[in-house]
Amino acid sequence: MLNLEQVGVFLPQGYLFQNVSLQINKGDKVGLVGKNGAGKSTLLKLIYGQDRPTEGRIHKPKDCTVGFLSQDIKLDTDQSVFNYIFLSNESLTFLRERIEAINLALTERDDYESDFYLTLLDELNDMNHRFQVLDGYHWEEKINSVLSGLGFNPQEVLNPINTFSGGWKMRAELARILVNNPDII
Repeated sequence: MLNLEQVGVFLPQGYLFQNVSLQINKGDKVGLVGKNGAGKSTLLKLIYGQDRPTEGRIHKPKDCTVGFLSQDIKLDTDQSVFNYIFLSNESLTFLRERIEAINLALTERDDYESDFYLTLLDELNDMNHRFQVLDGYHWEEKINSVLSGLGFNPQEVLNPINTFSGGWKMRAELARILVNNPDII
């Protein structure tokens, strides 16, 4: 699934690390340990795609998703915790908005036998199917379950993220990652 091939990071004072090769397959559980300054966070940022290696290559399939929880969380938004997570899946958000737009267009039309009307119905059917495949009809339930599991109470999730402490913001970001179920965390 993910391959690092002879990856190295060169800094002005020399190599942070070099010749790192590894493979992570679906379902693998990998621990990364090392002393401070050894490059653990840098390696994770390379895997996430936030940074690029000085040398070597990282091979990741196009459909492979990576969730990354940064040590330095910077969540400063007026969005509620729930809405932040609810809107975090771009595919579901697009499908939800497109389904709404098509439904609205269908209610405003009366040319029920036109090609355009039938095309809208076909698209609506396709969007609903994709939404169902992505488990969109259980999205809110999944969000509430993960938030509850991380210690949020139902009333708190309606509060703006910027009213929470750094630790709770970290939990909100972790919830966003877990709900979206990336291939690699």
